[in-house]
Amino acid sequence: MAKMGEYIFYRRSGPQDFSCSICHGQEGKRIRLQELGNLTTKDGSGTAMKTWPSYRVSQGAVWTMQRRLIDCMRQARWPEPNYLADSIIALETYLQKTATGTVMETPGIKR
Repeated sequence: MAKMGEYIFYRRSGPQDFSCSICHGQEGKRIRLQELGNLTTKDGSGTAMKTWPSYRVSQGAVWTMQRRLIDCMRQARWPEPNYLADSIIALETYLQKTATGTVMETPGIKR
């Protein structure tokens, strides 16, 4: 499952020809004022994975990592997968494998 998630992370698709790695595959990337983590490293993936589920202040609700991944795909103009879709589980498994050894710090608070 992690191999499938890694494939999804690097695969370019959608009308913008984006992949997860375009925004989250190197240091120093930002969208507006929001710093984007490098999810290809233990530290970057760990920072992302250890704080989900999180309370999203902008949404006034608790979001899971799966919900965040689906929303990111929506913003990239990809077809939105269903919650618990194999592709989302695979991507989350890959990110968690990359973050192995990170200590959980939930629930988090996000913008």
